[in-house]
Amino acid sequence: MTPEILLITRVRTNNKGNQALSSAWAAMLQQAFPGAGVRALERRPPHFLQYTLAEFASARDPFARFDAVATELAGLAPGPGFIAPVHAAPRIHLQESIAPPPRFAALRRRINLRHWAARAGRYRAEYRRRLAACQRAELVVVNPAGEFFPDDPAPALYHLLDAYVAHKLGRPTAIVNHTMDISDPTLRRLIPRIYRDLDLVGFRDEKSVAAFRDMGGDLGNVLVTPDLALMTRIPTARPASRGRIAVAVHAPAASWIGRSTPWLDVITGLRDQGFEVVLVSNEMPADREFFAQVKQRVAITVEGAELEYERYCELLGGFDFVVSSRMHTSILAMVAGTPVIPIEGPSFKISGLFQELGLATRVIQPTRSGWTDEVIAAAVAMRDRRDTAAAEVTQKIGAARARITAALVPRLQQVVRS
Repeated sequence: MTPEILLITRVRTNNKGNQALSSAWAAMLQQAFPGAGVRALERRPPHFLQYTLAEFASARDPFARFDAVATELAGLAPGPGFIAPVHAAPRIHLQESIAPPPRFAALRRRINLRHWAARAGRYRAEYRRRLAACQRAELVVVNPAGEFFPDDPAPALYHLLDAYVAHKLGRPTAIVNHTMDISDPTLRRLIPRIYRDLDLVGFRDEKSVAAFRDMGGDLGNVLVTPDLALMTRIPTARPASRGRIAVAVHAPAASWIGRSTPWLDVITGLRDQGFEVVLVSNEMPADREFFAQVKQRVAITVEGAELEYERYCELLGGFDFVVSSRMHTSILAMVAGTPVIPIEGPSFKISGLFQELGLATRVIQPTRSGWTDEVIAAAVAMRDRRDTAAAEVTQKIGAARARITAALVPRLQQVVRS
C-alpha cells in the first residue's frame, strides 16, 4: 500500500489566509514525505457536534471523560480498506460564497438541530471514512487553522478530539500551527494531558509556549515555527505604487460595526496625510459589512475579492505598505516584500508573529488610548523609510522560511520513524 499522510485542515474556506496556510501544509508534507500521498480532510467533523464542552466540564474528572469519548470514537474505525487510496495532491478551495459564522453563534449552537442529528448518528458513516483515513496514515497532522479562540472554546474541543482519536488508533499524531490563546478552565485542564500523549505539538510563537507552560504543559514534544503561510510562493516582484496603501481590518473582532468607529478615524486620517487608501481583506465575507459602513461615509475602493491566495499576495505586493489587524494579510504582504504596520487583532497572534520574525516594528494595541493617532504617525514615518523597511521584511521572511523548513522536515520525519 502506498504510504499516506493525513492532513486535517481547512479544505474549503472563505479565507485566503487559511487557503494559503492549508496549501503550505500540504506542500510541506509532500516535501517531507516525497514517496507518500497526502490526503486532506476538513477539520471539525459534524459527528463531533453531539459533544459539548459542558459535558466534560461537569464530569468529576474531565480528562477521564474525554479519554472515554475518544476511545469510544476510535472503536468505530472500520479498517484502512474502508476507503480508496489517495490519487492526487490535495486542492484547497477558496469559496467566498461561504457565509461567515453568524452573530450570536453560541446561542445558535445551543438550539442547533445538527447537535441532535449527530447524536442520532446522522454523520456516523462519514466519520467512519475519516477514521479509515487515519488508519491508512503513517502520520496524522491536525491543523486547527487558528481556531483556538479565547472567546469561543468549542472549536478547540473538536480539534483536540480529532487529534486524540488518531492517537487512540495508534497513529503518530501532530497538532500544529496554532496559537495557545485559551481562557476556558476546562480546556486548560484538558490540553496539558492531551498534548503529553501526542507525538508533536507545533506552536507558532513563544507567547503560546509561555501560555502552555502556565497551564502546566510539558514542553518535551513542542516545536515553535512561525505560521506556515509564510511558505507561500513569493510572487514576481512588481513596483510598489508610492503613496497607495492598503488597510485590512479584522471586522468580526470589532464592536464598532454600524456606528462611527476608530477605524474610520484611521482611514480618514491617512487620507488627510495624502495617502490613497484601499480596503483589502483575506476574509471578504466577514468584512463586507464593515466595508459597507465605511463606504457610506467616504468614497473608497475595495480590492481583492474573488482572488485566490497567490493572486492576493501579488496584489499586496503592489502597495507602498499595508496597515493590518489581520494576521494573514500581514503575512502575505510581507511574503510579497511589502512592509506592514501591524495592529493587534482579537488575540496576541500578531504580536507573536512579529516577535517570531524578529521584526523591530512595534505592534499597535487598539485597546490603548490614542492608538488611532499612533497608526497615522507610523504611516507618516513609514513613508520616509519604506525602502529600508521593505529590505528588512524581505530578509526576515527569507530567514523564517529557511528556519521553518530546517525545523519541520526532519521533525516530521522523526515522528514517523519513531
